[in-house]
Amino acid sequence: MSSEASTGNASPLRKLAVASLFALANILAWHSSTGGQSSQGDIAIATGLSFFQTSEQMLTSGVGLVTTDGMWEKNPDNKFKDEDIKILGFTDKYYVPIAKWWYQRLTLLGYTEHYIVAHDQVAYDNLMKENHRVIPCIIKDPEYSQPVKGLWRLHNPYSLMMFVPSRQQIMGHRLRLTSDLLKNGTHLLITDIDNVFSRHVPLYGFLEEGYDVFHAYEMAYPRHIFDEMGFVICSGHQFLRSSPATLRYFDLIMKRCPFGRCDDQVTYNEVLYYDLGVKWDNMDTPNHTEALRIKSTDGENNNILVESVTGRSEVTNHTIKIWDRDFAWRMAGAIPEYCPSINNWVGMPTKLPEELTGVGYGKVFYKIAGFDVWDKYCRIERHKSS
Repeated sequence: MSSEASTGNASPLRKLAVASLFALANILAWHSSTGGQSSQGDIAIATGLSFFQTSEQMLTSGVGLVTTDGMWEKNPDNKFKDEDIKILGFTDKYYVPIAKWWYQRLTLLGYTEHYIVAHDQVAYDNLMKENHRVIPCIIKDPEYSQPVKGLWRLHNPYSLMMFVPSRQQIMGHRLRLTSDLLKNGTHLLITDIDNVFSRHVPLYGFLEEGYDVFHAYEMAYPRHIFDEMGFVICSGHQFLRSSPATLRYFDLIMKRCPFGRCDDQVTYNEVLYYDLGVKWDNMDTPNHTEALRIKSTDGENNNILVESVTGRSEVTNHTIKIWDRDFAWRMAGAIPEYCPSINNWVGMPTKLPEELTGVGYGKVFYKIAGFDVWDKYCRIERHKSS
């Protein structure tokens, strides 16, 4: 080991390698205890140590860019230590098993500010009984007759779907809770419970960066916005600072969600494109001719942007940062070919093929299998190759 590491003056890259290694070891132990597929802890530790012993080794990423975001260290004495910051993941009674996996993973990574938001009393009581941190956001008049898409639709379209509230109703409640907490002075990381966190990034660092709103890239939905703007943002992972400018921004969001029912993915992107008048830093648009893009035969992944961009709304005056796709990874399938670097913070995999997940029954099975696929192919294998 070099003198740099042995004297405790390790570079940020080395410190990240050690943090990433131990996070992975904890997660693999958890997989083993829950019967997960990824039980190769000895391989992960060996390859992680090999990486740590290699000075300033070139990292690789399937998206063509290795992120340098989120490199700040944990600092209990940071100037935002007294700020109220919460991580929110949302569930109803049918997706409590996924919510528990999400919650446990964040706990293993060292987070203490994560909460599960329960949309019905059954989910709330179940989670409270097992001592999870839970916030009630009960849907008292669920619209069972409406079709449900995404996470809230079961894999078998005929199984229990009639008993699940509509997606637009769920999203409306989610936006209302977000708005209320922001007005109450709480800074929020809003994230889907099937998002897979790879390492601990202290959230105060986003406050130190100074932007009001942080977004992740989506793929190409909603298509009408993607075709016009050249990119879209993901409603399922974003950090929102409680600030006057953010509240003005969220007022525009709520205006596009009338009667408490909307597709939040569409709402966020329509506000971004039609309402904000964003002036991007050092460019006319992120969708410029020299922008780094994913080239893929998959229509959902082809031509999607990769690099981080920043700007300011000329309407609300709130500042914006879109994370790069290596830091906040979102693609359809694309594993292992497009796996991010070990610097990745969060993965949002979707539409994984059954040759990776295995064959099971129901959306819950496939979403939980996605955690294991991510660790096996995008964490262990990435440690080996870095």
